[in-house]
Amino acid sequence: MNSFAITLVLFSTFMHAGWNLLSRHRRLEGAFFQRMLLLISVAGFFPAIISEILTHSLTPKAWICVLFSGVSCGLYFFSLSRAYKASDFVIVYPVARALPVLLVGIGDVFRGRYPTSLGWLGMILVMLGCFLIPLESIRDFEWKRYFNKTSLWMILTAAGTVSYSLLDKVAAESVSESPFTALRYGYIFFLISYVVYLVAFRLVKQEASDLTDLGWKYPAIAAFLNFASYGLVLWAYQLSERASYVVAFRQFSIVIGVIGAFIIYKERGVVVRLTAVSLITIGLVSISLWGK
Repeated sequence: MNSFAITLVLFSTFMHAGWNLLSRHRRLEGAFFQRMLLLISVAGFFPAIISEILTHSLTPKAWICVLFSGVSCGLYFFSLSRAYKASDFVIVYPVARALPVLLVGIGDVFRGRYPTSLGWLGMILVMLGCFLIPLESIRDFEWKRYFNKTSLWMILTAAGTVSYSLLDKVAAESVSESPFTALRYGYIFFLISYVVYLVAFRLVKQEASDLTDLGWKYPAIAAFLNFASYGLVLWAYQLSERASYVVAFRQFSIVIGVIGAFIIYKERGVVVRLTAVSLITIGLVSISLWGK
């Protein structure tokens, strides 16, 4: 990855961790995601649609990709909200982010974009760090921390990430390199995600009181952070050969998120989790220096 693409992704991780932490406000994640996606859909509708009509920047391949990618992301948000509802942030967030790292790497292999040996090593270190994050102590290691009532939702969340990451990388290669094209694509992506998420949200018959108790301030901040964050990632996809490296660098948001969880939620297990954070950081350095 070139240094500019790395900078884009690292900058996006602060925003990504930020909106995930905000989503824990009042523990109403389902309603929070609904309002966040609604605000993105409403605020960006006319600018995105009008500019796309004028520029025709999205190719037919990009439209096909964004359709399926948006569906995947909608299911990602729904699964993530259910996982958050059933478990702690420091368990769900890292594990759901860890699984896609190697899976997207395998996707790159199928596309003929082979990561280097040290690139693979970096991704493995990132994944190991992610799996250590839920522990308060090494002695606390138990499979049930990873395989429990939230496992299905975490796996579905990870599957959604793998799907939309690979599709968005394919789309990025079919359009001209431009941050504005990335933002237009990103808007369509979130619009479709909102529709899919809303359908899933209604199917589980979430109580309406969740919406009345939440407010709009934090969802509005999260909407800006989420849209801007993924816009930078989409731009980075245009500048990078391998989706797996971009996905790996996005896991720096775990470092930020875990530190934020320590400060905001007073989580325990500082030593083992800082060890995990170190593994993630070393893995990312390996990718940045030798993952050509």
